Amino acid sequence: MPTVTEAKKRFDGMGAGDHVAIAIWCEYDVLERAKEKGIKCSREQAGDILDQMDHRQDCSMGISWDTIDCYLLDLETEV
Repeated sequence: MPTVTEAKKRFDGMGAGDHVAIAIWCEYDVLERAKEKGIKCSREQAGDILDQMDHRQDCSMGISWDTIDCYLLDLETEV
């Protein structure tokens, strides 16, 4: 999963007027969703989930709360 610093590097070659579309999900989002669902999730596990979401995302579907829910359900069934 890219850190904020790594994400900033992605923009280094772009001009200030270039247009982009970005969605940012963070550990807090995953941890709070897990809490809402009653699923135990550590910061490390949340980071792993974000990493998987970043590397496996489907450009036609994007990342949504449903995506996070699926990863959390996988986490819950691993235990």
